[in-house]
Amino acid sequence: MLIGELSERTGATVRMLRYYDQQGLLRPQRTDSRYRVYDEADVERVRSVRCLISSGLNVRLARLVLAHAFDEEIELPEDEAGCVPLLEMLQEELAAVNTRIGQLERSKGHLERLVADVGAIMADKRAVAACGGAESIGGAELVGSGEPGGAEPQERAG
Repeated sequence: MLIGELSERTGATVRMLRYYDQQGLLRPQRTDSRYRVYDEADVERVRSVRCLISSGLNVRLARLVLAHAFDEEIELPEDEAGCVPLLEMLQEELAAVNTRIGQLERSKGHLERLVADVGAIMADKRAVAACGGAESIGGAELVGSGEPGGAEPQERAG
């Protein structure tokens, strides 16, 4: 597939896909006329790149994590002096991701409660509408503006 189709399938702009290629995050094949050609595996790779970058990883770390995730050869330091700063950087990023996950989980909880509350309001309104538009409590019909607390009990004539 060409870059336009990959863009459509992944939601990444053509410009972003070119940037990923430039940064070594994608490695498309090239035709004789230098067009980029992608395969099905690149669809998943772009989705992974977008996820890593949107989670806050810089391009260098995203490239390293992506290569590791796709079982590609990666150059890791062979001595402690090289591993210590890399390990510290990875641990800091992992801690930052965990913090963002916690924040997202709290946001998710707030949204779930709001969705449930709005759904309950809508269900109550539908129930009222199904009963002819007026709520009744113990034989007294509630008539009001439709606002919470706006209905006053009134005895039905009859």
